[in-house]
Amino acid sequence: MSEMPDAAPGPAGATEPAPPRQPVLLVRFGELFLKGENRYLFLASLEHNLKRALRRFPGLAVEPHHGRFVVRAADPAADLRAALERAARVFGVTSVSLGASVARDLEAMKQAGAELASAAAAAGARSFKVHARRSDKRFTPASPEINDVVGRAAQSASGLRVDVHAPDVTLAIEVAPQFVILAAETRRGPGGLPVGVSGNVTLLLSGGIDSPVAGYLAQKRGCRVNAVYFHSFPYTGAGARQKVVDLAAALGQAQGGIRLTVLPFTAIQEALRDGANPRLLVLLYRRAMMRMACRVASEAGAGALVTGENLGQVASQTLENLACIEDAADRPVLRPVIAYDKSEIVALARQTGTFEISVRPYEDCCSLFVPRHPATKGRVGDVRAAEDAVPLAELMEQALAAREIVDLED
Repeated sequence: MSEMPDAAPGPAGATEPAPPRQPVLLVRFGELFLKGENRYLFLASLEHNLKRALRRFPGLAVEPHHGRFVVRAADPAADLRAALERAARVFGVTSVSLGASVARDLEAMKQAGAELASAAAAAGARSFKVHARRSDKRFTPASPEINDVVGRAAQSASGLRVDVHAPDVTLAIEVAPQFVILAAETRRGPGGLPVGVSGNVTLLLSGGIDSPVAGYLAQKRGCRVNAVYFHSFPYTGAGARQKVVDLAAALGQAQGGIRLTVLPFTAIQEALRDGANPRLLVLLYRRAMMRMACRVASEAGAGALVTGENLGQVASQTLENLACIEDAADRPVLRPVIAYDKSEIVALARQTGTFEISVRPYEDCCSLFVPRHPATKGRVGDVRAAEDAVPLAELMEQALAAREIVDLED
C-alpha cells in the first residue's frame, strides 16, 4: 500500500460512530497537500471528479474529510469492488482501499482485523502486516499498540505469518476524528492533479502510441484535453479514423467525455507534395497541423497544444526541427513524452489501455508522402519560403470549414 504523510489532526469533537462493518472506500491523495491557500480549489475539483467517475454506481456518497475522501454505500450489502477500480483511475488519487468502517474502539478493530485477515488467508495470502495511521491523536492507544493488538488478533484468527517488509497483504487502519476504517485491499491511483485545475489544452492526436500517452500525461498534470485529428482520405480510411476515435474515447474516460475535431488533410498534403522541396515535407505538414490546431484551440479556450513528439525519435524531431515546427504555433506547445525512451512510452500506453488500440494496423497521415531523406536541421526561412509557393492559407481555411466534430461521452 502507498503510505502517505500523516495529515494534521481533525477538528475537536468526534462525530457519532458509523454502524459496525459498513463497507466503504477510503480515497487518498498526495500532491494536493502542497497547494497552500488554493488547496480547497484542488480538493473541490477532486471531489467533483470522484463523484463524476462514480455516478453510475447508485447509492454512493462521497464524503470529504481532512486528508481523505470516504465513499459510503447506502446499501450495507453493496459490492464496492467495481467502484474501487473506477475511483483508482481518477487523477489526483494516489490509492483507494476497499474496507469497512467500524466503531471507535479497539475491540471492534480487533474483530474486523481478524475477519479481514482470515478472508485474505482463504484467498491464498500467506503473510501480512498491520499499518495504523492515527490522525486523531486523542484516540488511545497509539498507532504502535494498535498495530500490535490488532495484529495479534488477526494472526490468531488467520494463521498468517507477520512480514513487515514484503507482506502478501497489508491491513491498513485509519483512525480519524470522523471514522475508523480497516482495509485489506488497495489499488494504486495515478496521482498527479485533478483534471481541470490546470486549464484546457488541445492534443494533436494521431493513431500512434506516443500522442495518446502525451494526452494522458497532460491530464495527469490537471489539464482537460480536447483533441484534433488530421485525416487524409482516401489514403487513410475508416479504420484509421475509428482507431483515433477509440483513442479519444479512452482519454475521455478521465474527464467525463472529450471533443474530437477531425480535419481533412488530403488537399494540403497533396499541394505540399507537388509544390515543395521533398526534404521539407514533414516539417511543412507539421507546421500546417500546428496552425489549424491553434485555431481549434482558440475556439475551445485551450491555452496550449500538446503533442507526442519525442526528442531524436525520428528525423523530424531534432531540436532544430522542433523549433521550426513550433514557429507556426501561436501558443505554447507541451511535449510530455519529449525525454521518454520508447520502451517507457509503450509501458505507459499498456498501463493506460491505449496500446492495443494504437497498434491496430491502420496508418495515419504522418506516414504519407514522406521523403527517404528528410531534413534534420530545418530552418524557418526555408519552410516559410516553401509555404509561400503553395496556396496554404486558402487550403487550411477550406479544411477548417469542412471539419467534423465528434463529441464522445464517458
